[in-house]
Amino acid sequence: MNEKPISEKELLVAIKDLLKKNGYLSKINAEVRAQVTELLQDRQTSGAISTPPAPTEDVLLVNELVREYLEWNGYLYTASVMMSEAAMPKEKRTRPDLCAEVGVRDDEKSSALPLLSNIVAAYTERIKRKINKSKKDVC
Repeated sequence: MNEKPISEKELLVAIKDLLKKNGYLSKINAEVRAQVTELLQDRQTSGAISTPPAPTEDVLLVNELVREYLEWNGYLYTASVMMSEAAMPKEKRTRPDLCAEVGVRDDEKSSALPLLSNIVAAYTERIKRKINKSKKDVC
């Protein structure tokens, strides 16, 4: 058998490719970013730099809508970094609670999409109706 031994570099490349293929590399990178963010925030709140003001209810609601959107689309690592950076609570608001807060009725059709997508679609449709109405009024 004349097999050439695998070099350390080739082994590392193979391991990296395997981790990338299985999605673990993205997860590890996101976890590292989240930890770095937490460490920086801890350092910031320890008195070295003034702490930012507490977020308003509107900001908290938008953050929850973005979190729901990210998780819905499978961007779990991005969501975890955002939660850390925005100092969001681990306990997320339920979809019915979010619907009630933004005034959206959730039905079979709307539940097939994240709430943020539904809000954007409704807003866009509303704008289109206004444009079409103004075109009719001009004619």
